[in-house]
Amino acid sequence: MTLQIVTILFLFFIVVLSVIIGTRAHQKEREETEKRFLQLKLTNRADRVYSQIKGIAQINTDPIVTDVLYDFYVDTLKEMLNSSDNIDELEERIAKVDEERESELATFETRPELLSFPEKSRFKEKLTKLAKMILYLRRKGRISPAHYQACYDYLRWLNLCLQINRQLVQANNNAEKGDTRVAKTLYGVILSHLGSVSVDRPEKQELEDFVKEQIRIIYEPEMEAIENAETPEEAAALIEDMTANQAEIEAKARAEIQSFDQDIAPNSDTPA
Repeated sequence: MTLQIVTILFLFFIVVLSVIIGTRAHQKEREETEKRFLQLKLTNRADRVYSQIKGIAQINTDPIVTDVLYDFYVDTLKEMLNSSDNIDELEERIAKVDEERESELATFETRPELLSFPEKSRFKEKLTKLAKMILYLRRKGRISPAHYQACYDYLRWLNLCLQINRQLVQANNNAEKGDTRVAKTLYGVILSHLGSVSVDRPEKQELEDFVKEQIRIIYEPEMEAIENAETPEEAAALIEDMTANQAEIEAKARAEIQSFDQDIAPNSDTPA
């Protein structure tokens, strides 16, 4: 009888021990799975943020947005240290951030190069994603509403630069080639675009001043001729000549602007 009790107790102990071991093994497996999932989530987040930073490097003239993203990027990497087996690589990436922050920004140009259709499409896609990311960071409380608005205004400014890129390049080219009538119409279109976007940026003021100066230079010979006219009739004739065929000129300018997607659109085999 005693032997049976001992046997039963021994078997009961074995069962309990097996349950405990199995439970702990399952718990450890679950913890490992959660750790891998968290690591994957943080890795994807860090890579995505870093990709956004590098994605606008060519047109980024102000660190206001990238500074916010770099802070978020570093915090994500530091969070990964708690669940990563590759600590050395993470610490190396963190150490590189300060150096990359100090890298030279793009310079704003009033005489920019023409952006291709794929380039504009990629940049616009990047700006859209950046706007969503900045909004996410504001909702998470990482930046203040005022800081968010400043970042958002800067992204709107970059988007405007993409929109007027072709007009500005074409206007500058026409002005240099002496086709001043089309140039002044295009410059007028650019001023209209600038006036329609309520963004307070130093680059915007610089571009406005440049365009107004170009228009002044274009009109200067005609204004001098009007001032030096010997009779009112001669002055009136000069003024009439200045405004002659204006509708035709504006139509030509609009046609040049609208042809953007047609004359540099990618072929079917061009990567987007």
